[in-house]
Amino acid sequence: MVHMERTANGRPVINEMGSVLPNLAVGDATLEQLQDRLQSTIRVENQAAAVRAETLAELTRRKGIHITEINLREKGLRPSRKARSEVETAVELEELPKTSEGLRDGEIPYENARILAKASQEGEIDETELVGKARTQSPDKFAATVRKYQQQRSEDDGMSRLEHQRSQRFAKIKTDRTDGMTVLYGRFDPITGALLETALSQKMNELWREEDPRARCSPGQKMADALAGLVTREDTGEDGKPPRGPRLLLIADYDVVSRELRNGRLGDGTPIPVEKIRDLACQSDILPAIFRGMSQPMDLGRSRRAASPAQRIALVARDKNCVGCGANANWCQAHHIIPWAVQGNTDLNDMCLLCSRCHHKVHDDRWQVRRKPSGQYYLKPPLKHDRPTSGRRNSNYRNRRSPFKQRK
Repeated sequence: MVHMERTANGRPVINEMGSVLPNLAVGDATLEQLQDRLQSTIRVENQAAAVRAETLAELTRRKGIHITEINLREKGLRPSRKARSEVETAVELEELPKTSEGLRDGEIPYENARILAKASQEGEIDETELVGKARTQSPDKFAATVRKYQQQRSEDDGMSRLEHQRSQRFAKIKTDRTDGMTVLYGRFDPITGALLETALSQKMNELWREEDPRARCSPGQKMADALAGLVTREDTGEDGKPPRGPRLLLIADYDVVSRELRNGRLGDGTPIPVEKIRDLACQSDILPAIFRGMSQPMDLGRSRRAASPAQRIALVARDKNCVGCGANANWCQAHHIIPWAVQGNTDLNDMCLLCSRCHHKVHDDRWQVRRKPSGQYYLKPPLKHDRPTSGRRNSNYRNRRSPFKQRK
């Protein structure tokens, strides 16, 4: 419900906003009514964000960005960084009429509008080309779409953008006065972030293998241990040689006509300048992903149960992340779509990446891996009558299993 007033020149102004809450209890609603109610709340949330953005932009014009940030921080109880980001987004949205209209209609989520606004700050964009995707894609997918779009339009293969991101790097370590714990956080460019993430995942694998199965620590604790181990380790390894860098998967297309690499990207699809591949070769083990080549067997049939290292590379390059929830590939296992126990083969087309949680959905809750006509794999939930109603595993079960262990 919106209460409108008019200014002296007759222009309508929203003065009050409210929502009409349903009087039907959720327990009495049908499945269709619950889904409609959920969709309504999402639309109202987006529309409220549009009104707030317009208000912030007008306040900035009248009072300046600093005063507006203070108002938002105090009235909205927002952290300083979040308040600043929201005000900057509001100002930029004034230059994006189609995005603002979609947000006002409730069809574009605020997070997608923020991504578009940020991209507009970094360079020229074709709003019409991107706004349609902003209406249909989740923020995670839309962010990847915009990054790829910016890379393709870049005149220097994204080098200037990467240098700008690197100039924004930030890390801080401090002591929390409330309990004396040390707090460490930071922001890094995509390549440095991928190297850090890969190194941490490898270290976490090592720690899991050394850990007592009866006293597993949480993933967060294990990552803290891995980070501490990497930062405080000696400069040389056990053999007296410098420790080897993380194994980083880089993908690029080879243009046969020009005999050049193009479309450089990380394993998760994040675009990077091809020029950086040569630099990275000096720092890490480069794992080449060559498709339809004869150098590595991709189909192993029944000759082995676990995916080979070459197959693992191909799976990461193809799926990029967990096909169920999008979890990072470093946290995923190679799952046999047709189980090994019932004569499934260790072939590339019979495997996909699944994180531990989604792996349990398949093995314990009867979810199914399906394949779209495009070749993309996804998880389909079981029908209601096919869902297990008894014998569910204890909630602590997955804590006793490793998210890194190959499970077939």
